[in-house]
Amino acid sequence: MKKIYLILMHTNTIPSKLVKFFTRYKYSHVAISLDKNCDTIYSFGRRKVNSILNGGFVIQKKQGEFFKKFDKTTCRIYELDVNEEQYKDVKNILDNMQLNPSKYKYDFIGIIPRFLGTPFTIKNRYVCSYFIADILEKAKIYKFNKKAYFVKPKDFETIHDSKQIYSGLYMTYMVNEII
Repeated sequence: MKKIYLILMHTNTIPSKLVKFFTRYKYSHVAISLDKNCDTIYSFGRRKVNSILNGGFVIQKKQGEFFKKFDKTTCRIYELDVNEEQYKDVKNILDNMQLNPSKYKYDFIGIIPRFLGTPFTIKNRYVCSYFIADILEKAKIYKFNKKAYFVKPKDFETIHDSKQIYSGLYMTYMVNEII
């Protein structure tokens, strides 16, 4: 058995405050990690620390520029057991996206239709929750009871086989901590 990690986050940025306001949920962002330390996370968000307009597929490091600036980011981390094949599928999806990250964009256009319950997708465009839900579905780890593009950060709490392993500041999370 292998493990993957889902990280629900709230960065306290203006966009995250807007998401939190409209969803009425504590966390406004979701990311995935392949290591228990969650030092490297994958998601869809801003590519540059000071620009929300250049969004897309991002790989962020805990000790990187983004979390140095937004060091009060709160999170809840969930651990999921996956088999070897599922783990390889997730890794392959992430590795393939890393080969050409500029082709994957943040779906600014689809935010409002999605929020209103209207199905709307554009190839290679994601928001964070859609991206993670799509990975889980493609890797046959978990399928939500709705289309992946309608999944919101709160929905990740409902994954029945996941185990919450941490809640608190992202920057202070260490492997040996248990809630």
